[in-house]
Amino acid sequence: MRFVMNRTPVRPITWRPWALLLAGLTWLAPLSASAQDAAPAQGQRLDQDRAVQMAMVANPTLQSAILELKRANESVRFEDGRYPYILQLDAGVTRTATPGLSNGGVSVSKSDSVDVGAEVSRTFPTGTRASLRVEGSRDMRREPVESGPGYGTSARASITQPLMRGAGVEVGEEQLRVARINRTASELSRDRVASEVARDVLLAYWELWYAERAAQIELGARDLAKRQRDEAQQRVDDGALAPVEVLPFETRVASLEESVVSADTQIRTRSLVLSQRIGSSQAFGPNLLAGGDAEPNATSMPLRTAAIENALTNSPEIRELSAQLRLAQEQVKVSGDSYRPRLDLEGYVQVAGLGNREVPPAFEQMGRANATSLHVGVVYELPLDDARKVTERSRDLLAVRVAEQRLLSARQRIQSDIETLFEQERAARIRLQLAEKTSEIAEKQVAAQNERFDIGVAIAVEVQQAQDELRQAQLRTVRARVDVVESEIERDHATGRLLERIADQLRRDPARDSAVAAAQ
Repeated sequence: MRFVMNRTPVRPITWRPWALLLAGLTWLAPLSASAQDAAPAQGQRLDQDRAVQMAMVANPTLQSAILELKRANESVRFEDGRYPYILQLDAGVTRTATPGLSNGGVSVSKSDSVDVGAEVSRTFPTGTRASLRVEGSRDMRREPVESGPGYGTSARASITQPLMRGAGVEVGEEQLRVARINRTASELSRDRVASEVARDVLLAYWELWYAERAAQIELGARDLAKRQRDEAQQRVDDGALAPVEVLPFETRVASLEESVVSADTQIRTRSLVLSQRIGSSQAFGPNLLAGGDAEPNATSMPLRTAAIENALTNSPEIRELSAQLRLAQEQVKVSGDSYRPRLDLEGYVQVAGLGNREVPPAFEQMGRANATSLHVGVVYELPLDDARKVTERSRDLLAVRVAEQRLLSARQRIQSDIETLFEQERAARIRLQLAEKTSEIAEKQVAAQNERFDIGVAIAVEVQQAQDELRQAQLRTVRARVDVVESEIERDHATGRLLERIADQLRRDPARDSAVAAAQ
């Protein structure tokens, strides 16, 4: 009976709206007007470059790495000033009472003295310690016979040179070299974190973009289903269809309403993820949207061997681990030095003067160098147990081996990751081509089913199945486009190209960056 009614030569005027079915395919366009309604009107749109720029100044993980680099810079400055000139000033008053034997009895000798001194000294990176000391004194004996006061002056130049423990620039500047390597490692760590943050932000951005496009497709499908249901209901009202024919349309509308709700939830979820990756989740919340004009445009794939070579050379992780290996190797150079035998060569030259109740004669005598003293000597110190020396060196050698194995493991993993990313990208590109081809066929299939339904040789379920296949094909197309771009982002991060893209933003002064205000 239904086919007879559909084939009646005099069709009600309500048949003509079914020609809008073909026009309804516009819900498949990514930027259709009805699709734009799927996005919350109050959302703030953000393009991918702006998102990365904001993350460079707002992401707390990256800011922590930047602060670590500043701390490493301060450590280098601290070690640069490790060997300053030191000025020492001292003064003292002494009253002495000394018992002694005198004329078969015991007497007490009493005297007073005032001493002042000044010394300038410095330890050099070679381990050499040099000093110049000038002293002045006033001595007076009060008992048993008063004498004085006597005024004494002296000047002494001393030098001590270690020959074993602590000898040489390699030991003296070891902490400075370690600080510089640590600074390099901190800089590379900051670069690695920055690249990871940029990668995570871009991946979250394109996942949000996909969620929005998927919501647009679902919303377009729902709106088309509603129009078809209304057309069918109008035909029922006009007597051209039985009421039962409306049920498939009602079912499809209800099903697509669920899909729209799920897609909208996915948008809000992805928005929260992007906000968190930027570091401004409280500022944006679930109302952040991908830029409306953004499209995932894939570039050509590089040669696999070239990509692997770049990754093994320029990967932020590889460079950071290489710096850590250099640090461990540097520490081995002086490992156990503080527990070596000590052999120091020391010497000094001193001139002195003394004046009785007058000060000038003391300086005159010192100037003539009549009272000159010379000293040359050695000091040897031998630890009787070398357990700590052996343990420290063994520990530092193991640290080198650990750093070597970590670097080797990272190189192997990154090479495997590049191979995997190439396979994933190749598969995504193939899926994209197939999905686009499937979409073209599905569009033709929908048009054919609409024509068959129009002439009465197809039922509503067949039309709906064709439309579902087209919707799924469009979703797969969008998903494949995003997968291709995400594979490129992962590859650029592994090869260091992503870091090159954000280098200017990373080194920009956050205090002058307008993104700070937007992020907060």
